[in-house]
Amino acid sequence: MKTALILGISGNFGSEMAHALKQQGWQIKALMRNRAKAPSWLNAQHIVEGDASNYQQLAAAAEDADLIVYAVNPAYHRWQEEALSLLEPSVQVAEQLAIRLLFPGNVYNYSPTEHAIDESHQMQPITTKGKIRVAMEQRLRKAADNGAKITIVRAGDFIGPNTHLSWPSMLIKYKRNHTQMAFPHNAQHQHFWSYLPDLCANTVQLLELTQSDFEVWHDPGLRLSTKDWQQAFENNQQPLLTRKFAWWSFALLSLFVPTIKEVLRMRYLWRQPVLLDGSKMKQALSTHYQSTPLTQILKQLKPA
Repeated sequence: MKTALILGISGNFGSEMAHALKQQGWQIKALMRNRAKAPSWLNAQHIVEGDASNYQQLAAAAEDADLIVYAVNPAYHRWQEEALSLLEPSVQVAEQLAIRLLFPGNVYNYSPTEHAIDESHQMQPITTKGKIRVAMEQRLRKAADNGAKITIVRAGDFIGPNTHLSWPSMLIKYKRNHTQMAFPHNAQHQHFWSYLPDLCANTVQLLELTQSDFEVWHDPGLRLSTKDWQQAFENNQQPLLTRKFAWWSFALLSLFVPTIKEVLRMRYLWRQPVLLDGSKMKQALSTHYQSTPLTQILKQLKPA
């Protein structure tokens, strides 16, 4: 049985990846500062108390692992100070043990374009956060030259039934007789989303394939306009009331809340297209590729 060490198992990506790996027969271990936040299904003997920023603690936890799932992030307003230093222990452990590290990439690396972006597309970030993400992936590429095995799976904004602090949880509000949805973009814009259960199930399948020491995959994801959301709600016979997202409230909050200030700096993603081309993943997985229609996703999101 293969073992995966999850860093950030209480977060959206870490939690769903742990579940997807477990479903495919992997043994799951978690390195956590607070074991009380571990999922209820995880056996206490597979919870290691420690910090992902501590090389010694991480190395000890990963000693019997076949895979490290890197699902941790510093606070959104602390990326410039902490993102690279937080990544470094995981990279060094993967190099030392010659094991694979799974890293969730995002679209920040790229400038807006009308064309779908494949894995060979040149990275031209237009924000500080994008430059940080490029630097992190450059470090991962170097790690692959130093003995580590790296898999990057790039995705859009997460949609999922159990996500927290996500855009859908802010935008979609379920009322007794109808649903309200606020749109952060105009009617023409297509935004790039990734349904987390599909993303993680597909990622587990990718990990079963023969890969190079540095492999990048783009999630085909969901390219959704206002009309796509409206049609999916209509298909489910869910009455939908729409409105514009109150960006003005974020502008006010940004004066006092550093995280909101950083969110505003990424607003271009709601104004200009940054869409991924997932052809490589779909072709590699063939009939094992999993893709859930938005209509079905909405059924999963709706509270019981």
